[in-house]
Amino acid sequence: MLKKLFLTALLAVPITSQSATFNTWTTNEGGTGNYILTVTEQATDGIFDFNLTVNPWNAEALGLFIDFGNNDLGATTLSNVTPSGQVSLFATDTSSDNCGSGCNLNGLFAPVSSPDGEWELVFRLGSQGFNNIQTFSFTVGGLAGLNDTDITLAAIRSQQLCSGTDTLPTGSCGGSDKSYGYPTFPGPTVPEPGILGLIGISALALRKFAKKQ
Repeated sequence: MLKKLFLTALLAVPITSQSATFNTWTTNEGGTGNYILTVTEQATDGIFDFNLTVNPWNAEALGLFIDFGNNDLGATTLSNVTPSGQVSLFATDTSSDNCGSGCNLNGLFAPVSSPDGEWELVFRLGSQGFNNIQTFSFTVGGLAGLNDTDITLAAIRSQQLCSGTDTLPTGSCGGSDKSYGYPTFPGPTVPEPGILGLIGISALALRKFAKKQ
């Protein structure tokens, strides 16, 4: 009985899914933005949280492309967009490098997974011209059966790329960028030490209680 109670308490401790993280990029423009992209799978199957920020802020993203390997998507949903109204799902399961007006990956030749050669998700971020947006975050649903480890590649089209050490929004940043990157997987988030200690104390208390019975 004691063992069962302890295992129940241990399983109740949340251990979050690992995230696919992108922070190293290959560009065809001679300079790249300081992009930090994380894609985290929620506990509910098929729901992923996306966060793209640029730090130090030397570029502003205009398009985001995600390759989930050789998988085809069903109907997808987009929610929790921050800033509100600044992200749209432009295309799914497409071999096109287009992300809308003034937005494409032409000349980048990103190594999309074969044999399908498709971007599973393409997002339009903001609009042409400087929008003063450093971070985009949003949630995508409808990706049932996929894991964050299925993500093989991401690519970004940016506008207002700064040169040298210039940064937005005050720098003179009239360039642009097309870059792709591969994910790393830091591993699942484990419980805080304090939580583990609480489990240990609870186990001792349960043991003393069992001895009294």
